[in-house]
Amino acid sequence: MLSTWIDISNLKKPLKFNELSIDFNPELYNAKPLTDDIQKKLDERWNQLLNETKPGRILYNESKFRLHSIQTKIIDENAMEFVLNLGLTDYKSFICTQQQNLPDDIRQHITEDHLSHPLGVGCLLITSDDCIVLIKRNSNCVDSPNLYDLPGGHPEPKNAKSYSNEDIIEEIRLSTMAECVDETNVDRNTLLVDSFFFILIITRNLNQHGRPAIESCLRTSMSSNELQQRYNLQTHIEAFESTELKFWPLDKISDLLNSSQTLISITPACHATLTAYSLEQLKELRMKSNSEYVQTHTAQDCLTVDEEAMVLRYYEIQLKDFCEKFKPSMTKISIAVAMQYFKRFYLNNSVMDYHPRDIYLICVYLTSKTEELRISMRDFLANIKDSTNLDHTADILLSYELLLIEKIHFQLVIHTAHRPFEGLIIDLKTHYLRDNVNDAERLRVTGYEFLDKTLLTDVYFLFPPSQIALTALVFASVKAGVNIDEYILKHIYGSLESDQMQKIKETIRLIASVVNAPTKFKKSEVKQMVDKLEKCYNTNNDPRTDEYKKKRLEQFQAVTDYEARHLP
Repeated sequence: MLSTWIDISNLKKPLKFNELSIDFNPELYNAKPLTDDIQKKLDERWNQLLNETKPGRILYNESKFRLHSIQTKIIDENAMEFVLNLGLTDYKSFICTQQQNLPDDIRQHITEDHLSHPLGVGCLLITSDDCIVLIKRNSNCVDSPNLYDLPGGHPEPKNAKSYSNEDIIEEIRLSTMAECVDETNVDRNTLLVDSFFFILIITRNLNQHGRPAIESCLRTSMSSNELQQRYNLQTHIEAFESTELKFWPLDKISDLLNSSQTLISITPACHATLTAYSLEQLKELRMKSNSEYVQTHTAQDCLTVDEEAMVLRYYEIQLKDFCEKFKPSMTKISIAVAMQYFKRFYLNNSVMDYHPRDIYLICVYLTSKTEELRISMRDFLANIKDSTNLDHTADILLSYELLLIEKIHFQLVIHTAHRPFEGLIIDLKTHYLRDNVNDAERLRVTGYEFLDKTLLTDVYFLFPPSQIALTALVFASVKAGVNIDEYILKHIYGSLESDQMQKIKETIRLIASVVNAPTKFKKSEVKQMVDKLEKCYNTNNDPRTDEYKKKRLEQFQAVTDYEARHLP
């Protein structure tokens, strides 16, 4: 069974705690009771666990909130309300119905309505020197032993002042903070709860039959060194649950998510939370470029971040269509490279500063060089059907080429998933489909359909090409109806430990969710945004305008003056 799934995956922004709503109704949302004989067997297993005394393990039963379901209500185009339908359960029920590997004669009698589903909390704690805090769980913990995890636990019904909407939400918020303090020994007074404390996602751990948790993000003003010193004191309440702290740089999260880059094994919920945070970082970069432009052009009716996203999607499709119709034909790899140049450029630049109608052509032109397509300027211009002045278009391409290279930080080498995907197909033919080449070709065609969809997403910012390629193969096998389970188990997972295998399965699930996430743009809305862009973009950066020509002349004159003064 695959591990974590994300319930809230369509948030346009992080969720504040007061934006949650609670419908607390034990009569509707409690688990259904089991038959007496099955409950008796589970009680025996619980008592057996209690009698297994191990250092670092403290097991006791407490009441918990049970998450029955989540309702989403659309308030308007920019806002949604999330309602958590809660009942009551206890920790014993969770351990017995979800955490334990039960024999089939017991498991077959436990349905979804019988499961405990205790609502958990987890926290991505970030230090002042921009490191995330991971705890390594004690080997004797009943839950996720020896894995690195985020601080977390459960809101306690006994600690809530009442079962009102406000008091339950407050207990969820306070318990998140308390788990950070109790598990890492962070100074509670250093937690920036007023300025940087929000909900990232709600996860369900399918390894534990859908165990839910609210995963949040919180900063502390303590540095990683300061927090390590406090942790070493071992004075925190739950010191027995972990054996060490690990501090991981925020800008290296992608390495932590990539099982081939690190030997650290993290829990499924931790993996999903870090992926969600990476997506949030991409949003922040785009918000920053939008904000910087808006602040310097206050007199104009500027595009919002969401409107910029619509415009970018429109021109991404234009770019892809241009490449697919290009003569001579471009390879799929070169099309993917051009798309990534375009995406990387607009990760740190606003469409209002540099108009996409020019940038996407320059991305293709640069790709023709870096991918050695050997296309002359004349042949390139012949593909631009709507240009009235080809010489002027050539000047635009040449004047913007260095700008593009500079804005993508001179990172011209792009690794796509196409080569590793072809490697997997060849390997399949060699080891598994030697006598059925047609199946391999069906997988290739269907897999490329998936890889085409990745080009319109941010998946290359989040995952390595090899894992995207593997996801494409798994997707293709399901869609094409070609069973390759034996190949996957023997040749992909065969040499991996169980936790590494689980990590890759989780990555495949997350990649698929990012790629298959639906887009909600309407063609009429996109057309309006493209028209709006024409009224607010920076004409100083448009090679067609006199302002741009004047700026270029001044830049050229400055270089000439410098050479005259300093060069022999």
